[in-house]
Amino acid sequence: MNKMIKGVIVLLLALLVLAACGGDDTTDNEASNGTSGDQVELEFFQFKSEAVREFDALIEKFEAENPNIKVVQNNSPDADTVLFSRLSQNDIPDVLTINGGVTFGEVARAGVLKDLSGDPLLDTVTDEYEDMLKRLSRTDELYAFPHSVNANGVIYNKTIFNDLGLEIPTTWDEFISLLDEIQAAGVNPLMSTYGEAWTILPPLNTIASNTHGMEFFDELEAGNTSFTDVYGEIAEKLLTLLPYAENDVFGSDYNMGNTAFANGEAAMYLQGVWALGPILEANPELEVGVFPMPATNGHNSIVSGVDVAIAIADDSDHPEEAQQFVEFLLQPENVEFYLETQRMFAAVDGAEQTDPALQELQPFFEVGDVLPFSDHYYPQGYAVEVMFQDYILGGSLEDLLAEMDSEYERLSQ
Repeated sequence: MNKMIKGVIVLLLALLVLAACGGDDTTDNEASNGTSGDQVELEFFQFKSEAVREFDALIEKFEAENPNIKVVQNNSPDADTVLFSRLSQNDIPDVLTINGGVTFGEVARAGVLKDLSGDPLLDTVTDEYEDMLKRLSRTDELYAFPHSVNANGVIYNKTIFNDLGLEIPTTWDEFISLLDEIQAAGVNPLMSTYGEAWTILPPLNTIASNTHGMEFFDELEAGNTSFTDVYGEIAEKLLTLLPYAENDVFGSDYNMGNTAFANGEAAMYLQGVWALGPILEANPELEVGVFPMPATNGHNSIVSGVDVAIAIADDSDHPEEAQQFVEFLLQPENVEFYLETQRMFAAVDGAEQTDPALQELQPFFEVGDVLPFSDHYYPQGYAVEVMFQDYILGGSLEDLLAEMDSEYERLSQ
């Protein structure tokens, strides 16, 4: 009986050796084809609903080049809420995109993202946007790669400008004179949609950032200044623009404004470059451009922020594959593919925005003449757009400034 058992064991061992040898051959064949035996699955949490199609195409390209990695895109219409919920459960996606605003700062400080500070990819990243992300996280470490960036500006109808012989203004006084000239010609100078409070932010951020710069936030945090000290001029300038919007300002939302501007109902539109997509979808024949809003009578910079930052979970089960996917997304040709439809600008070297509508902004990006969005540096929950909406609807300047100071003090505790 013992001899029989020993014989069976020997036979089984022989079969296992043969199977192992056969397995080695298969692995060698797979390796020669650029694949591995087991496929790794990465979750890619992506917050922009308007970019799902573009990222799907990039994922398909990546998977064709890397058959051993499957990437599952997860897009949520309420990405911030979902991300904070998952953060509380210590359930961070392998790779995620995140907007370079207040939410990024909070997630970065939570210690759940990989520190990318020493990554060679940083040699290709625009320094100004790396600095913006570090300022948001209040750390010396970098927890995401800036991928693409946006900008506020004055979207203008080139046909109207050509018909009226108008020139692009470079100072605040020239801008007001331009508005007067357009209004005198019987054309609506501005499209404004303040029925949706957040649409106040593009002109507000442009005026604020160019007026006080980033030093204001350092001084504010140190207790050396206040909103009352600085924001009076900013608020009054925003109110000055209101009579030049002859549409139903508080009865219009963002989508209505895009459609109305596309239909030629105003000469200019104070919005971000993200509005170009829906405007040109509504009217592909529209001749449109974007110039920097001149917020002061001195030097005016482009107000821009990181539209998409790409981060890696610190505890990803597949860190090498996650890094490989991020490196793919940051390749210049893949960034340019994204820029074509999203009409943003690149935060990495070698990728260019070539859309004719955006060429008047390009020189500012080439020399790094950019300032961050002011509202990205207010505390979480600081509803500056609602405060300004109340002010523009007829509130007093004193009440606005007092509320800004009291809300900052309350939320900064």
